[in-house]
Amino acid sequence: MRSTRRGTAKHAAGSPKPGARAVSVCLLSPHPFVLENLRSLLPRAKFEVQSERVEYLPGQGSALPGLPEAEIFVLDANGPLRAVVALISRVKSEQPGARVVVVSDEMSEDGAFPLMRLGIRGLLRYADAATQLAAAVQSVQEGGYWVPRLLLSRFVFGILDQPRLPVPGEARRLSPRERQVHEALLENLSNKEIASRLNLSERTVKFHVSNVLAKHRVRRRADLILQNYHARPFETGGEKPSGD
Repeated sequence: MRSTRRGTAKHAAGSPKPGARAVSVCLLSPHPFVLENLRSLLPRAKFEVQSERVEYLPGQGSALPGLPEAEIFVLDANGPLRAVVALISRVKSEQPGARVVVVSDEMSEDGAFPLMRLGIRGLLRYADAATQLAAAVQSVQEGGYWVPRLLLSRFVFGILDQPRLPVPGEARRLSPRERQVHEALLENLSNKEIASRLNLSERTVKFHVSNVLAKHRVRRRADLILQNYHARPFETGGEKPSGD
C-alpha cells in the first residue's frame, strides 16, 4: 500500500461553537473522488478532517509512512480484503485508542465478519453514507457502534455456540431477571421476543433492557452485543480472511 497525504481541512465559516470540540477524522481511500465525497459529508462545524490516499499494492503494507493522529478513521474498503484487513490492523496497532468506521459496497458475511472481528465500530454502504456517515462517526466517537441490524444478527448467530466471557463485574451488577434479559439481548432478540420467552409484559422488558444497557454504559443493543464480543480473547490462529 502507498500513501499520499492530503491537507487538513481548515476551519472558517461554520467552525465549532466556542467550547465545542471538533472530532478528528482521517479518511483512507485509494480514490481521490471518494475522499472528496466523504469529506463533503462531514460538516466542518463538527469534524476536523484529514485525507490519506492509500493504494493497495502487494507487499507494501509495512512501507507506509506513519498515519496522522485521529480519533476516528473512516476507511474505504474498495480493495482486496487482505489489504483492507492489514490496513485496519495497522491503524489499531499504531493508534490503539482510535476507532474505525468502514464504508463498503461489500456487506456479505465473508467480507464484513473479518472486519468486525478486528474491532471496527462502524460499517455502512456507500449508498447510505450520504445520510448516515456523520451520524455514524458521531456515534462511534461517543463509544457506540454503527452496524446494520441484519448483519449484526448473523454475526451474533455465528458466535452463540462459543463460550461467552462475561464483562468484568457483570454477574455482580445484574439481578437474576436482568441476567436473563441480558442473555436474550446478546441473541439480538426484540422486546416482544424477550417478553414471550420470559413470560413478561413488553413494558416490563423495556424497563429491564434500559437497566441492563445503563449498567453496561451503552445506549444501544448493538453496542452491548459488540462490547461482549470484543471482551473475548481474539484467536489469531483460526479462520483467515478470504480473498486477494
